[in-house]
Amino acid sequence: MFNMDIQYYNRHRLPREDEIAYNATYCATLEELLKTSDIISVSCPLNATTKGLLSHKEFSQMKDGVFLVNTARGAIIDEASLIAALESGKVARAGLDVFEDEPRINPYFVNSDRCIIQPHLGGLTKKAKRDAEKECLENIKSLISTGRPVAPVNEISHAK
Repeated sequence: MFNMDIQYYNRHRLPREDEIAYNATYCATLEELLKTSDIISVSCPLNATTKGLLSHKEFSQMKDGVFLVNTARGAIIDEASLIAALESGKVARAGLDVFEDEPRINPYFVNSDRCIIQPHLGGLTKKAKRDAEKECLENIKSLISTGRPVAPVNEISHAK
């Protein structure tokens, strides 16, 4: 669709048929991905292993002039390291909709012509709202009919 080669790094490799369907190549290490990518899109959860995942070391491994997109969580990228990478030209441009210290946004990102920022609103589409409403109603229906919701957040214990 975009006439580009897709590479990915993940804890678990996708099944071969998925790689073929998406024309995606697995990188065994994050370093391999960073060294060979022109555009890096961050799409992972924030947890103890991903906090600060991209810092000075990782930016130094990237190609010069890379484009970086973070739509995951702000704290995955060390912002001081990103600013240094933007200023040096290591990162040519950054697209961000999440920030390390939300709701406060570092003024650098607001004022820099090297950054495009926007609100983190991917889940606020009409379809997403409709799907959430449907899921909520299905949970209520299941709870009434079986005593258990379809997608429990936690287990309900019944006191006797």
